[in-house]
Amino acid sequence: MVIEINTKVSVGETYGKKVGNLILEDAKFWGRPNFNGELDRFKDDRRKFTVLIPNDIADQLREMGWNVKTEIPTKEEMEQGREMLSHLKVIVDYKFHDQHPNDVEYEKGPDVWIIQGDDREKLNSKTVGSLDRTRIETMDMELRAWEYNPEDHPGKYSARLVMLVANIRPNILDKKYGRLR
Repeated sequence: MVIEINTKVSVGETYGKKVGNLILEDAKFWGRPNFNGELDRFKDDRRKFTVLIPNDIADQLREMGWNVKTEIPTKEEMEQGREMLSHLKVIVDYKFHDQHPNDVEYEKGPDVWIIQGDDREKLNSKTVGSLDRTRIETMDMELRAWEYNPEDHPGKYSARLVMLVANIRPNILDKKYGRLR
């Protein structure tokens, strides 16, 4: 199985930090995302997704400290056409002001936008779960480095979502009635 990864990756300015933000253009999920924060088979209910990273730059990102993983197929899997895949887990954090817990107007989190034709909609913590089963045509995102364990693993970074823009594929009923999700 050949997966075409045309993702363009660039690193932004550092602004005094050790690692600049990653910009992924034409990104693709690997597996099913969990924007809704449902409990998964590992008993983890964090909002997260995994994004494919082009193999030719995976080592460069690892050298910078990004937590990029690479799945290397067995000999039998390679004979069946499976290829090596590099990926990065991304956490989607939403925080709320103390005075108004779970109030969308007082939340702080990533900017998540969906575009369908001429319609644009900014999603929030209550609506972002609709991306879990949406057909996405193209997707761009910005990721921030988060030094997850500076004492034990200095210079190692996990990824946090800053912004995501997804062009979703309209279906016939969406065209007729508008986006119903």
